[in-house]
Amino acid sequence: MRSPIGEGRERLLQALFDEFGESGPSPNLSMRQVAERIGVHHTLLTYHFGSRPSLLGAVLSEARRRDNLVIAADDQLGFVPLCRSIWTFYSNAAHDDRTRAFFHLVGLAVYADDAFQEFVADLDDLARTLEAAALHDGSTATDARQRSVMAIACLRGLLLQRLLTPGPEVDAAAERFITSLAASPT
Repeated sequence: MRSPIGEGRERLLQALFDEFGESGPSPNLSMRQVAERIGVHHTLLTYHFGSRPSLLGAVLSEARRRDNLVIAADDQLGFVPLCRSIWTFYSNAAHDDRTRAFFHLVGLAVYADDAFQEFVADLDDLARTLEAAALHDGSTATDARQRSVMAIACLRGLLLQRLLTPGPEVDAAAERFITSLAASPT
């Protein structure tokens, strides 16, 4: 008996994580090469993911989902501590490959958003988590949403800056930004 589609996709995602880690396969590998590395026929990957960019998007979306469980493990974190937790997690050099893969896919999604619908839809997960933290801290719904969007945009920009021109000034700028959030009126 064949397993339901979702289960097969989940097993393939796990095989991809097992073989390539949380950054997923290199964007330079073809679907055939990826399939060969995990021991399946390439048509199975095409069936479940559609295309190589969609496969990469699915892997990074799952990695982000797992990351969010770690970052927001303490659901009582306030807005500022949660921002610091996000920065600390993603600025760790151990996540540089995944951060590069994230920005690679974001760049592709700008040009072909229809090919990355699942990936783009999942981008707001951390913003929603930050929004909930801001609400918990007493912000209005509008203020919480705006603060979360601003924080995610700034933290992503700082992460991109860290990849392009790494140095202590980027970490100092991140700390300055996060500290400024504490001074912001709610």
